[in-house]
Amino acid sequence: MSELVTTLREQRLNTWEQAKAVAERAAEEKRSMTAEEERQWDEANNDLSKLDERIKSILDNEKRAADAAMAMEELAKAPVDTRAMPREVGAVDYDAEIRRIAKMPAGSGFNINWPTNKAEQRTLLDSNVPLPTSFVGQLYRYLIDTSTIRQTNPTVFSTSSGENLVVPRATAYGQAKWTAEAGALSAADPTLSSVTLGAYKLGVLVQISQELLADEGFDVTGFVASQAGMLIGVAADTAYVAGTGTTQPTGFTSSASTGVQAATGTGSTVGLPTAGAYANGDGLVELYHSIIPQYRPRASWVMHDQTIKLVRKLKDTTGQYLWQPALVAGQPDTLLGRPVYPDPHMPLISASTSPIAFGDFKGYFIRDVTPLRFERSDDYAFGTDLISFRALYRTDGQLADTSAIKLYTTAAS
Repeated sequence: MSELVTTLREQRLNTWEQAKAVAERAAEEKRSMTAEEERQWDEANNDLSKLDERIKSILDNEKRAADAAMAMEELAKAPVDTRAMPREVGAVDYDAEIRRIAKMPAGSGFNINWPTNKAEQRTLLDSNVPLPTSFVGQLYRYLIDTSTIRQTNPTVFSTSSGENLVVPRATAYGQAKWTAEAGALSAADPTLSSVTLGAYKLGVLVQISQELLADEGFDVTGFVASQAGMLIGVAADTAYVAGTGTTQPTGFTSSASTGVQAATGTGSTVGLPTAGAYANGDGLVELYHSIIPQYRPRASWVMHDQTIKLVRKLKDTTGQYLWQPALVAGQPDTLLGRPVYPDPHMPLISASTSPIAFGDFKGYFIRDVTPLRFERSDDYAFGTDLISFRALYRTDGQLADTSAIKLYTTAAS
């Protein structure tokens, strides 16, 4: 971890302490925050969000650099400056090859398969030309980075074909009973069922001009991968949260049950910080205990960033903040000791919504079909002189264990 990240982490902790001092001063004087204090609180929270984004960006860049260095070491068995070495006879100039592929004439389609080993090359469908795997590898990495639900460690199944995948599950268990000497044992059969995961198709089309491809210095792979991967990641995460199950995965919020119902009369004010039966954060304590203890060691909180802004103000009955900033770089902040993941696809706070989820996301099943397809067409936009790239991703998701995740639901009025 760089010194810059360490400095930013210290700055983040100082900002949090300043924000906490503003809230504590109002609490000690048993009054609401003044307009000036609200402004200071909001500015501190905005600074925290900006610091989080900057820290994450730096850590991501460091990880990408480390991954690239490791990949090169695996291939060469030692770090090598290839620019200072003569190219072997028959060796492939990967940079030149990818530029050549980008300029291929119309009708020269190709397909890139998902990696199956550590070798950094893939065979194109029509020409047997090696291509660096950083193309597909970068595309999949963007998908992970833009999906909050995948960061909560759901159960993921990867298959090479798209037929229905039936996953067995036990929904109830029998019970052991005391038996007299020579007495007959009674049956204690478990209740078994299954979850069926399909393979819904998600795609994105990216078009770039021939002029850009003609520029030797233009990073074609980075541009296409970042755009396609980001869009696919956002769309997939939206479905994992609130998908309908029709032509898309079934979101966990569609199947999870309510663990805590906010008090009537709180409505769109949520009832978390100031009003209702669960004032001062007690509602989140109730939600925490709405799932059984066996789930809690792996449980996570998921909520919109605007909801996090409110939750940061909450205290327990002893006056201690429920929210605690992370002390280790790259780790999420915690609420009641469990990690918090902001997700822009969770509902905002309003009447009759479920803006907060808590539970063990291992109970949410995701099915991926690999390989990821990435294809090029020179003919699709022939009239506008554009080169078309499309990425196609097949996935499904479903909450298999409805006891694993619970929701905080606001009042209707």
